[in-house]
Amino acid sequence: MLLEVKDLVKHFPLRGGRFVQAVDGVSFGLERGGTFGLVGESGCGKSTLARLIVRLYRETAGAIFFEGREITALRGKNLKDFRRNVQMVFQDPYASLNPRMTVRAALTDPLHVYRIGTAAERRQRAEELLQLVGLDGRYALRYPHEFSGGQRQRIGIARALALSPKLVVLDEPVSALDVSVQAQILNLLVELQQRLGLAYLFISHDLSVIEYMCGYIGVMYLGRIVEKGSRDDIFQRHRHPYTRALLSAVPAPDGTGAREQIILQGDLPSPSDPPPGCHFCPRCPQAEEICRKEAPVPKILSATHVAACHFLNEP
Repeated sequence: MLLEVKDLVKHFPLRGGRFVQAVDGVSFGLERGGTFGLVGESGCGKSTLARLIVRLYRETAGAIFFEGREITALRGKNLKDFRRNVQMVFQDPYASLNPRMTVRAALTDPLHVYRIGTAAERRQRAEELLQLVGLDGRYALRYPHEFSGGQRQRIGIARALALSPKLVVLDEPVSALDVSVQAQILNLLVELQQRLGLAYLFISHDLSVIEYMCGYIGVMYLGRIVEKGSRDDIFQRHRHPYTRALLSAVPAPDGTGAREQIILQGDLPSPSDPPPGCHFCPRCPQAEEICRKEAPVPKILSATHVAACHFLNEP
């Protein structure tokens, strides 16, 4: 197992002793060279979880293991060594690149921080990285404003690969791009994974993107993973009512749009005041009294499939 997350919790403090429960007891694992997808509505905690894993945030409780080593207590040089193996691609290609740095400077900066190569070798590496993501090496002296959104995201991917990481965390990497460009970036990510043996933690609210990219998937709701399993477990054998509602919004594969659509009532509750018991209870069409009082214990449905609900739907 390359990455293992156990009972991870992240609270952000508010005034008056209150706090936002952004991540609430999340657990999952990711094999070497595999892709684990996280899907859910905006505000469910996906991006916070990503930042916990790359150590941009410190957890409130729980543990993260990378290659069998707990990394939540790492500091100084040990943390720096860990970050060399885990890199991140951000959602907005317009905001994630420094407008005052050339592409070459952006790509060689990680190499400089880790004292890798001579100045000439770093410049050569920058051109190689651009070619790796489908851009001309001669673009190295240009600035971010001279590129389209898709090209900027390719540069962001190249920067993440500069240190030859083992895991890349992709936080909504195509949501800010046109649909035609999204397909190009997704195909590039698949090609790079096969070529370099990368593992991906892929975060998206788009189920069609998740289905295309991910072998294993976690469905997240208000800080908790309510169902996780293989691609077929989630898309063909889903059992949780929230997963079912999400999938009902995806057009049928034959283009007829003939899925049974499930309209959830109400809005996503506030993570600063989540409902007791099951977090999905106020919007669930099959909720009963026990759902309002007790949080459901995750049930193992198969070797790959787990769901947390008191009344699981039939597959």
